[in-house]
Amino acid sequence: MRITFSLLVFFACSVGIGQSNLQSYTPSILFSEGDWEYKSFQNLYTQTKQFDNAGGKMESGQRETFFTSINQFLFGLNDQINVGLDVWIKASNNSADNFSSSSGLTGIGPKIKIAPFKDIPRLSIQSTFLFNTVDDPEGAEGTRYFLEWDANLWLNQIYFDLPLNEKSQLFFQQAFWYRMTKDGSSADNNFLETQTSVFYSYFPTKRWTIYGMTEYFPTHYDFGNNRSEAFFAYFLQSGVGLKYQLVPNLIELETLYTNFWNGSEFKGAGETINLGIRVIHQK
Repeated sequence: MRITFSLLVFFACSVGIGQSNLQSYTPSILFSEGDWEYKSFQNLYTQTKQFDNAGGKMESGQRETFFTSINQFLFGLNDQINVGLDVWIKASNNSADNFSSSSGLTGIGPKIKIAPFKDIPRLSIQSTFLFNTVDDPEGAEGTRYFLEWDANLWLNQIYFDLPLNEKSQLFFQQAFWYRMTKDGSSADNNFLETQTSVFYSYFPTKRWTIYGMTEYFPTHYDFGNNRSEAFFAYFLQSGVGLKYQLVPNLIELETLYTNFWNGSEFKGAGETINLGIRVIHQK
């Protein structure tokens, strides 16, 4: 890990310092022609409790842990069209299961990001298609613990941010996760999940960002009866995070903690710890 990080710092320094503060590059903003971004975000979720039918928390009798590594590359064709590639790697562990560990490449595929309105540069739309390459990711054959839905994922995200003043801003995301199930899936039909997120960011200095977030994530599918049903299940999570520009205008580090504080029956009542690194190259 130390060697990899040192190489990233060396590589980033070698391509030169950008002209704009990284705080201005929210997910809503597109890159200009020839500019690019690499981001690696590591998410560790763990739980020992689930929500009951009254919204309370009950012990599950086991610890379940899920790790997700999201690696993203985005390249600017121009300031209204960016293209890129995502690679998602996941691992899972259940302390009480005979097949307690599982890992694999659960998503790889292209993405495109557009700013549809020139006069609204802080509004953008991103579409990503991820191919799931893992055999039996749901563990239906009993060879692994649940890793991911046995489906390809078409992920569409709408981004918008609103500066409040020089020191703070709001950011909004509305995402649509459309899962195209395969033969091994426990769901007979394709299904939709939606994700609504709100972030408030405060900038004490040009190198530090402090933010808070809340996310509502419903699933519009009844797995028991294998049919679409709006808002059949959901969870809510909130958290606080920090961003720090290790190399100003070039390399940014991020950490985030979230807690799942509300959800429908059997949804996990856990928490996440997240670490990220972002490198931006500007001509």
